[in-house]
Amino acid sequence: SRSGGSKIKKMFAGVQPTDRSDEEYRTAFKMFDRDGDGTITRGEIQKVLSTLGQEATQEELDMLMGDIDVDGDGTISLNEFKTMMERLMETNEQDDRQLLEDSFHEFDVYGNGLIGVEDLLYVFRKLGDDEITREEVEMMIIDATGTAKRKEVTLEEFKAVSKGF
Repeated sequence: SRSGGSKIKKMFAGVQPTDRSDEEYRTAFKMFDRDGDGTITRGEIQKVLSTLGQEATQEELDMLMGDIDVDGDGTISLNEFKTMMERLMETNEQDDRQLLEDSFHEFDVYGNGLIGVEDLLYVFRKLGDDEITREEVEMMIIDATGTAKRKEVTLEEFKAVSKGF
């Protein structure tokens, strides 16, 4: 169900509720439940995919339905849809955390578990930013650590400052 999961992520990318309220789930569900009967059918999924410019093979549709249709009745109920959306949101949060950690390790030029002024200057220069000053980089680190005494940021501090991005 690996490629099925990937297809599901693409398919539902633009309709994930920003919060987990029942109303938002119902609204997202209605986008797929074209005939308003309270279930999403294989045909409705295929139409949505087509509308999004994606075509699914019968095998991919089987995987999608198998992943989402927990009770095996051939349709997706609101509860099954909600469970699938919650799983997707958790997966996206895990992906975001992994991306942050990967970014940190990329910035950690010297591999010492810290991002320092030199690391960030190196990264900015590599990205073509020759204008940023050492003082500006130091201010970024002070913002992250909350103190002028330290000139390096840990992974946890990096995650905390990066939450808004």
